[in-house]
Amino acid sequence: MDKTVIHPRDLIAGLQKGLALMQLFSAEQPRLSVPEAARLSGLTPSAARRFLLTLVHEGFAETDNRHYWLTPKALRIGQAYVDSAQLPRMLRPIVEQVARQTQEHVSVGTRDGDEIIHVVRSRYSHIASLSIRPGSRVPMYCTASGRLWLASLEAADLQAYFQRNPPRALTPYTQTDIAALTAEIARVAAQGYSLVDQEYEIGMRVLGVPLCDRGGRLKATLAITTHASRLNQDELRQRYLAPLYEAQALLRPVLD
Repeated sequence: MDKTVIHPRDLIAGLQKGLALMQLFSAEQPRLSVPEAARLSGLTPSAARRFLLTLVHEGFAETDNRHYWLTPKALRIGQAYVDSAQLPRMLRPIVEQVARQTQEHVSVGTRDGDEIIHVVRSRYSHIASLSIRPGSRVPMYCTASGRLWLASLEAADLQAYFQRNPPRALTPYTQTDIAALTAEIARVAAQGYSLVDQEYEIGMRVLGVPLCDRGGRLKATLAITTHASRLNQDELRQRYLAPLYEAQALLRPVLD
């Protein structure tokens, strides 16, 4: 994806560090001490403490004087994107159309660094999955949307991705062999869709297609998630590839 080049002298280092610090909080580390925040961020303990206290002062964090954690106000930052960005608003009607047609959960994901972030999900859903809520972030190597993005990379960039992100087993079905993953990603590129069977979440099968603009540039991915008990892999392909391809064609001019 195209990225605006900005000269370092035009950047505010303090804002960069503060935003990076906020992103350290996660399900695995919902609370951070000053030493932990300093170690994870690369800041000095005194600098980390000042940034954390600033977040507390602005209402984005709370503290018990030992640990810090984000408050619901932090949701305003993500909600600002949902409310203001054109892409989710433009995609939603088609997402809901595919969901009504298939009676399955439909979502749109885009790449953010080495992860996929979901920016739209259908209101209809018969499944309970934390991975497909808006704003959720998932790995690329073991998800349908992620493999579609990896399939768009040059060989050297794909190798660099695996060096940064050594695959690890998240379920008993997760493929972790890099040679096998590379072959699967090449197959995804050739066939134009990705099907992942319970590699990220037990019980979840996902079928996805790329969303490209009229110039062929990958902008996002469209995926159907269903429970493994509902359809096998062949049934999933036979029943849902056509609606996904129809939506893909409808969205191509929108993505320009």
